[in-house]
Amino acid sequence: MSEADFSPANPLEHALLDAQRGNGSPAAFFDELLNSQVFVLLDKEIGPEGRWDPSINLCVLTNAAGGPVVAAFSAPERSAPWPERLPQFRYGLLVAFPWLLQGLGSELGVVINPGGSVGVELAPEALVPLKQQVAGNSAAT
Repeated sequence: MSEADFSPANPLEHALLDAQRGNGSPAAFFDELLNSQVFVLLDKEIGPEGRWDPSINLCVLTNAAGGPVVAAFSAPERSAPWPERLPQFRYGLLVAFPWLLQGLGSELGVVINPGGSVGVELAPEALVPLKQQVAGNSAAT
């Protein structure tokens, strides 16, 4: 699917597409991202209690520079080809992006919609100000 064929399914996808096309600011995209849920792929199903099991692994890909990036999707349907490519990650979970950020180590980046025509990779250093913003928001509440 090309960028021209991409039909945004939610406000996050609208903000991402606008930023990618130069019609919106990166700041507007980041603001929307911090207020959105993303879909992540997992190697195990979340238990019936809905509690996070520390033995669950997120799908981590390797970017062109050889660095690790967590695969996240702007909507569950954007992940459709990945469980076929990586069958060990056939489970998924919608999570608040700030929750995901708080659990990431300093060496991990995030790629939104990997392999898609509308997506973005955020290097670990690009996540630092977002993590600081989330930490500041948590401290204020």
